[in-house]
Amino acid sequence: MALLEIKNIYMNFHTPDSVIEALKDINITIDKGDFVSIIGPSGCGKSTLLNIISGLLKPSSGEILFNGESQSDHNMVGYMFQKDNLFEWLNLWDNVTLGLKIKKVLTKDNIEKVDKLLSQYGLSKFKKSYPSQLSGGMRQRAALIRTLALEPEILLLDEPFSALDYQTRLKVCDEIFQIIKQENKTAVMVTHDISEAISTSSKIEILSKRPSSLKQELILNFNEALTPLKRRDESQFREYFNIVWKELDLNDE
Repeated sequence: MALLEIKNIYMNFHTPDSVIEALKDINITIDKGDFVSIIGPSGCGKSTLLNIISGLLKPSSGEILFNGESQSDHNMVGYMFQKDNLFEWLNLWDNVTLGLKIKKVLTKDNIEKVDKLLSQYGLSKFKKSYPSQLSGGMRQRAALIRTLALEPEILLLDEPFSALDYQTRLKVCDEIFQIIKQENKTAVMVTHDISEAISTSSKIEILSKRPSSLKQELILNFNEALTPLKRRDESQFREYFNIVWKELDLNDE
């Protein structure tokens, strides 16, 4: 059974004068351990789809199934946004434990778990540091640890590296990818960056221009031991890039 099923999703937005079709009959199946990228032209509804999966938006029709069941409790989903959204007036420890405090589950076990994550991913000595004292990569790691602290099964990543400069982006992409794999999480990422999608994903879902439908699902076959940065040196990387580029280019016709 699939961990996540996106079934027959339609999304329409109503204005005083018209109905805008955003998503049209989207069907995607995601298994445990998958890293899925959703890519498509600007304005096609990629982030809208993430918001539907997370429960922030209700689709016009269709359903989202977790382990075969339609659930209103979306605790199994964690959301990582484009910006790290760390609170500048809170130190690192208070930022990464904020979700646990809000849910009133800052227990001894959860404190130990967060401590372990900070230690494992090189942030333990920065507990009392404030976001302004951290690098962009450290801030993104902190944002991910804050999300992981709530133990979601599925991570939703909305352009998580786009606010970083190119060199930092490549480095942080490697780091976040490896954390997700080491923690055995399933990820769904929205990105405009074809290379980023290919370097991280087990499969890529290519959407058409609005009203957005699923044009193609591309299964990627890389050696599992390769990091995103090392994938970029593989011969099939260029082949995959050309396939995705062609599909996106056809959207402009």
